[in-house]
Amino acid sequence: MVIGAVLAGGNSTRFGSDKSLYALNDTPMYMHVVNRLKKSGVVDEIVVNTNVRLKDAFHPYKTVIDDESFIDHGPLGGIYALMKEYPDDYVIIVSTDTPYVPSAWLKVLVEKAIETNKIVVTEGEQLHPLIGVYHGETIVEDLKRQLESKKLSIRQFLEHQDYITLNIEDYGLNESMFVNINRKTDIL
Repeated sequence: MVIGAVLAGGNSTRFGSDKSLYALNDTPMYMHVVNRLKKSGVVDEIVVNTNVRLKDAFHPYKTVIDDESFIDHGPLGGIYALMKEYPDDYVIIVSTDTPYVPSAWLKVLVEKAIETNKIVVTEGEQLHPLIGVYHGETIVEDLKRQLESKKLSIRQFLEHQDYITLNIEDYGLNESMFVNINRKTDIL
């Protein structure tokens, strides 16, 4: 199965309020990502990874709460919770603060992950590891070990994984489609 997962568990400190619930063009930001995942046509189920405080905010979508051993461990903790919940599936991760990501791109990522049986993440002018497909036989244990080491960088985690990057420019896409909204001033 392919699980579409919105990462929406951050504290949004730079944004000033919960990003995932912020009304962007009259729609909560997380719903922009949900709609992109639906439109991709490749996901069997959509879930939202979040924290305990926001666990009831995403109805009707299933929420996967961060593991209590790794509260406030950033996106790596969210990916761990998701992979622990769906260890045998391909999980396409899209951060709630990337509402402009093209649906067609999500389809490309999933198809490449299935074709190569590797983790596949987005690359442009920089690496976008929060737009990618995660899976693997040992990924849950590998994530747990990384979290226990207190090294919370996804890039550091990927250094020890069998993964590939797909460059958006090779597909005629540009960086503005992958903008990460950390502050209200980042909204296009």
